[in-house]
Amino acid sequence: MNFSYFRAPALSVRASILLCAMITPPVAVYAQTLQESIALAKNYQSERRLAGLQVQDQAAQLAQIRAQYGFKLSANAEIGAGYITTEKNALFPEEGKRFPQTVGMQFSYPLYTAGRQQLAVQAAQTSIEAAEANVGYVDTQAALAAISLHAAITRDLALIQLEQDNQRSLDQAARDAGLRLKAGEVTKTDLAQANARQAQGAASQSRAEATLLVDQSRYVQLTGQSPQNLEPLQQVSTVPSLTDALTMIESTPLIENARLQLKAAQQQLELSHRESYPSIQLAGRANTQDDSDFSTSRLGAYGVSLQASLPILDGGTRKAEVLRSQARVAIAQEQLDSNRRQLQQRLTENYAMLQTSQNQYPALIKARDAAQLALQTIRRELELGTRTTYDLLTAEQTLLDANTQLILNQEDQALNAYQILAQLNRL
Repeated sequence: MNFSYFRAPALSVRASILLCAMITPPVAVYAQTLQESIALAKNYQSERRLAGLQVQDQAAQLAQIRAQYGFKLSANAEIGAGYITTEKNALFPEEGKRFPQTVGMQFSYPLYTAGRQQLAVQAAQTSIEAAEANVGYVDTQAALAAISLHAAITRDLALIQLEQDNQRSLDQAARDAGLRLKAGEVTKTDLAQANARQAQGAASQSRAEATLLVDQSRYVQLTGQSPQNLEPLQQVSTVPSLTDALTMIESTPLIENARLQLKAAQQQLELSHRESYPSIQLAGRANTQDDSDFSTSRLGAYGVSLQASLPILDGGTRKAEVLRSQARVAIAQEQLDSNRRQLQQRLTENYAMLQTSQNQYPALIKARDAAQLALQTIRRELELGTRTTYDLLTAEQTLLDANTQLILNQEDQALNAYQILAQLNRL
């Protein structure tokens, strides 16, 4: 079978590129959001998994407590060999070998525990709730770390872009100074100043790139993944007032966990007091025994009884347990007070920093605009010969500083607002 081949006319390189550009759909650039960074941090951190395991451990402890006070049934059996000796002329028991065989069952069920059962169950349930609140607190800490690193990386990228733009201006200034030196318009001092500022700009850019690498490494350590085109932090439109925020802290995971820990400690203290109270249980047994010590016949025993117990002397065990429970209550109360003070302080600091950044922002905008205008004016005056290269370099540095401060201010505003929301569990 013959096939015919048709050769298309060759396209030029430019035509091929244009054709590909027309037929290739544009590729959307994916931007990783702040919420995605937070989710990665929560899922990757081992502290979250440990907190979840603590919830499971407390749930298992609750199941143990319920089983401890439940109905219990057991079976028993015994088989052995022995020998009984008696004095002469003894009528009972008979002397000889014995082979005891016993089979039986017994049960017990608590009827009255002086509230110990209910308190133990309540304390275990409170511990579960505290462990669940701790999961929320661990999530909050992961969110705060993710917010900080997400903001740091986007800030680093913005500063690097700023340094690159400034470096291009410095390179151009150095080239212009060289040309003007040849034309006799400037001195060697002007060229030296331009070259020195050019080298300083390169060093500053290298420092910014090194900072970015460090923050990216910390991001990988936090989330387990490399940052992919992080989306800059968006400014939060509104945050609760400081007065409202201070009233909201009681519902945050940090305070909720501490409060539940205190409640569980108080329940354990009451439980330790009730260990000295009486208890009553229903007990029963049923067994059959063969070849007893006193007879060679089979004996059966069955019965149900109420058993009461009241501890009298225990060597000081209960007293020591009460003292230990009292100490745990005091520790839990102090931890709750300490957490509340720390959270109030952090929120107050965040609000102060946020307000400061917001107040500075208009002035920074004016400073940036003034620096841009000054640089444009000095460039025109430099062409006219009324300004020096040093004036131009100074104006460019002033504009760089103004833009840098503006980027840092915007980061501070967004970072503090998000940290406030995260600490209030309002993200």
